[in-house]
Amino acid sequence: MIDKMKALPKKIAFTIGIILILVSPILLFLMSELFSFSVWTSIIIQGFVYGVAAIFIISAADERHSRIDRS
Repeated sequence: MIDKMKALPKKIAFTIGIILILVSPILLFLMSELFSFSVWTSIIIQGFVYGVAAIFIISAADERHSRIDRS
């Protein structure tokens, strides 16, 4: 799965990470209104989403820095 993330262009990976960070709290709030989540369930879901977003952003930063180091 990491190979598929690294295959993405850096701008797309960074954009996906930022969108996950900005949109996921809104979606989680709307889902918590429709379904009754406990506080711990929402914390676990948000932590997982933030972790995936961080992987996308770190992957994009790594691609950028490896390109800069080569030149």
